[in-house]
Amino acid sequence: MKHWLIVTTIVIAMAVLVPAMGASQELDILIRNGLVVDGTGNPAIRMDIGIDGDTIVAMGPLRGARGTRTIDASGLYVVPGFIDVHSHADRALTSDHVEARRGTSLVHQGITTVLGGPDGRNAAWPLGAEYAAYEEAGISMNVVPMVGHNTVRREVMGDDYEREATTEEVARMKELVRQGMEDGAWGLFAGLEYRPGRFSSPAEVLELASVVAEYDGFYIAHQRSEAAMPLSLLPSMLDGWPVDGLQALEETIEIARQTGIRVVASHMKARGRSSFGRSAHDVLVVKRARAEGLQVYLDVYPYETFGGGPRPMIPRWCLVDDGVDTSGGRDAPIYEQEGIFDRARENLMRRWHEPETRRLIARDIAWIVDHNGGADRVVVVDYPEASFNGKTLAELARERGETHQEVVVHMALHGYEDVLGGAWTRGYGIHELDIENYIREDFTATGSDAAVSGVEGVEGFEGGPGSHPRHFGAFVRKIARYVKERQVITLPFAVRSSTGLPAQIVGLKDRGLLREGFKADVVIFDLDALQDNSTVLEPERFSDGVEIVINNGLFAVDGGKPTGFLRGQIIKRPGGGSQ
Repeated sequence: MKHWLIVTTIVIAMAVLVPAMGASQELDILIRNGLVVDGTGNPAIRMDIGIDGDTIVAMGPLRGARGTRTIDASGLYVVPGFIDVHSHADRALTSDHVEARRGTSLVHQGITTVLGGPDGRNAAWPLGAEYAAYEEAGISMNVVPMVGHNTVRREVMGDDYEREATTEEVARMKELVRQGMEDGAWGLFAGLEYRPGRFSSPAEVLELASVVAEYDGFYIAHQRSEAAMPLSLLPSMLDGWPVDGLQALEETIEIARQTGIRVVASHMKARGRSSFGRSAHDVLVVKRARAEGLQVYLDVYPYETFGGGPRPMIPRWCLVDDGVDTSGGRDAPIYEQEGIFDRARENLMRRWHEPETRRLIARDIAWIVDHNGGADRVVVVDYPEASFNGKTLAELARERGETHQEVVVHMALHGYEDVLGGAWTRGYGIHELDIENYIREDFTATGSDAAVSGVEGVEGFEGGPGSHPRHFGAFVRKIARYVKERQVITLPFAVRSSTGLPAQIVGLKDRGLLREGFKADVVIFDLDALQDNSTVLEPERFSDGVEIVINNGLFAVDGGKPTGFLRGQIIKRPGGGSQ
């Protein structure tokens, strides 16, 4: 009994003395009285956080500590910096334009770290060249480098990639993957619905993923399909049974099964009206794989619309001259040739009045519209006749007494001459039920699929009507929509999916959580005020509620205003490259 009393007395004394130890502590930044959600999924705890340099050095009731900058976070939530596992920020972060590098549309959401090599495409190759581009003028977010499958495939096969690779070519690709891992990459990023990766065999991808396994790396993929058939196909082009979204998911899982590595089905979605509800099956398949002990994850962005910018609903093949080879699919390089659409309206008019060709055009339009959510979910966002704007194809069809295919053809014939299809439209091709089914799972991380947007005068970053709202709002919307409004998930669960879980997937040991010894990547927000404001018609609107973003111990957002921070780091895999 005496022994128990002595131990208890010592424990109580230590508990009293620990805060006192911080009484004279001098800190660069002292955050007081915040509601700390640490990224583990645990509930909020009111406490103080002390930062020295780029590191969290103290957490708890730091009663007597002093900071060069003291932040009163009373009533505010303090969480780890958000980690975006599917970001297209790399093109901006290697740009010559300083405003693009600042990445304000992303930083303002609380994003402090992004993955490179999105959809398997590196901003530069080899990785040393990509690092040099990042370092040249500074970057606004930390970057986790990845090896892009599309990059190494093109490096080896050049333009002769519309086939399966030979054994020798796969061996050369494996050496490039190994080189990238040695240079500090964390894994392999694939974009199997895009060129040139879509011509690869599952065996090729598995071989490359086996190299990543040697380094305890991971695999993440935009899969071969997210719908009833891949993006590159239309009904008029079908030759055999197409790969659907479920088969694509099973391919990703098989990589985990064969290699033992962590795998991520990226920006997971049941895309297109014909796929609505498929999330239930996807979740069952992932749970079954995880029950085997496989490390299978998803990432999801919180929107019912997909694709970076607005898009037309007209098939390209019906706009080009006779004799043009369009057998390469909707993404065929032929469509990038100058002058290929010079007679688009003339060609469309002629073909639309040929009964058999009209039937094919109408069928393909019906598929494109279905793929984008259906006529009642495809909205015209920019057309010269203002009365069309903001209306769905279904509404316009009723008003005009036409089919929605006839509306699409009308816009192509009478709309903007310099816009393919005459009009910009955006479809809501993902059902919210599917989003909710995915994000409820503890294996689902947050990914934005967003690029830097709203940078005037920089090609590729202009934004404008019809641009995806994720560029300005994805991480805020995850909480505003699905924690506050829909109450599908809790705040600690949402924070973990954007911080601790992605860090776990990547293998980051000192980011993603608020803990002593971890890097000082911190977001402070007002939960009551937290709201995404970006919409399809007004995409370049910043969110409300994010008050402070600290990256590596420095302020990237202060008082709700971006600071122009360009001190992000390249986070190389331990043991890879010069550290």
